Amino acid sequence: MIVVHGVALSPFVRKVLLTLEYKGIPFENLPVFPGADDPAFRKISPLGKIPILEHDGYTVPDSSIICRYLDSVFPDKSIYPADPKDAATAVWIEEFADSKLMDVCGTIFQQRFLKPNLMGQPCDEDAVQDAIKNNMPPLLDYVESLMPDQGYLIGDSLSIADISIATCFAQARYGGYEVDGAAYPKTRSYLDSAFGTSLLSARLEVERKAFAS
Repeated sequence: MIVVHGVALSPFVRKVLLTLEYKGIPFENLPVFPGADDPAFRKISPLGKIPILEHDGYTVPDSSIICRYLDSVFPDKSIYPADPKDAATAVWIEEFADSKLMDVCGTIFQQRFLKPNLMGQPCDEDAVQDAIKNNMPPLLDYVESLMPDQGYLIGDSLSIADISIATCFAQARYGGYEVDGAAYPKTRSYLDSAFGTSLLSARLEVERKAFAS
């Protein structure tokens, strides 16, 4: 039995859940917020971070490590390319998305969605505009350079690179941010296609229902 500890609105939890759903692996998601004081959660997450994967009594933290573990244990429909160079590129894109890109997308999400809806705090729109106008453009320049004319980021199947990039912009979407198609046509076309897939659209619908409840 696989259990994912972490609230579904977390982009890093989403990355793991998308991996599980893509592979068709049954799981249970226990909605735990980061920093929760519950002793049982702290026992498996000493840093209080999410997600935590529990698999038949074995626990492992960190979305990137979890996805690697899942791909090793359940190798069908691998999310890591077989070619070593392609695999290295995919892992680099994952790291870029999880760090620099998520910093900016996360700011938009936190200020425009998390604070007013879940924390009862006002949005700092100046912080949002700084993220959008100053921090996002150089990142989007790089993302645009990664984009294929059509299809997946690497090869002819979904990889961790696609999952990681999509989940970043899903986070920004909660804050009302959309990539400018005139300035970044390949990125906008790629994201439109990604958000139209049954995998991502179904996952986001689950998130919307969880938030509504």
